[in-house]
Amino acid sequence: MSPDRAAPRAPIGWRMQSPQAALAFLPPEPLPPAVAALAGGLGARLIQARAGFDLRVRISPPAVRPVRFMRVAEPGGLSEAGFQGLATHVLPAAQRGPDHPALQLSLNLHLVTDRPCTLSLLPPFLAESFRGWPGTLTCGRFPLTHWPRALNAVLEWQDRDRDWVIRRGDPLAYLLPEFDDPALLPELFEAADTPALARHVRMVDNVSSFGRNVGPMFAEAARRRPPRLLARRDTGAPPWDGA
Repeated sequence: MSPDRAAPRAPIGWRMQSPQAALAFLPPEPLPPAVAALAGGLGARLIQARAGFDLRVRISPPAVRPVRFMRVAEPGGLSEAGFQGLATHVLPAAQRGPDHPALQLSLNLHLVTDRPCTLSLLPPFLAESFRGWPGTLTCGRFPLTHWPRALNAVLEWQDRDRDWVIRRGDPLAYLLPEFDDPALLPELFEAADTPALARHVRMVDNVSSFGRNVGPMFAEAARRRPPRLLARRDTGAPPWDGA
């Protein structure tokens, strides 16, 4: 069953975190109708962030300390420089425990909206490729309206005998925007990189490196937020709608 096109919509924009190699990355998009139907009413609200590259990552054996994550070279796959630029080993203090090593992979993406909205980042639980992952994606939730942070996929490794195999186009995460009005569905389009948006993104970017408890900063980010952050990017063509 396809989403109700007459349902009320709330604008939500996407931007690439970095313009470098932006053409290699895929824009976020709604779930295909056949996949969305498997999630019932939730499916029309989910946005998938897809991989823009092929990648195979291998973890070191349990006896090897410290833990190492290694890119396995494959023809046409992400280069070592690209891997180093996107991947970050999650520090032990931020892991669930010593037996649950985790790797963070940048999605090179952030979302923005002017409507009151909370964004949840979820594993791509309906994707066939997700069934072959060696672990699961850790979830996250934050107030998107005043915290348009860069998005990352963090995989917690659970089976050290298996590689994390990613193919271009595979969903890496599902994004669930929840608006103040539960009847609203997301209207997704590319956002303009306005000066106001760039300033606010810089203000919240990477604050977690100064401490894990960023919750108290949400109120301050809301206080400093300008009235409007979202503007549609003028591409000279009809807005991209995921079709």
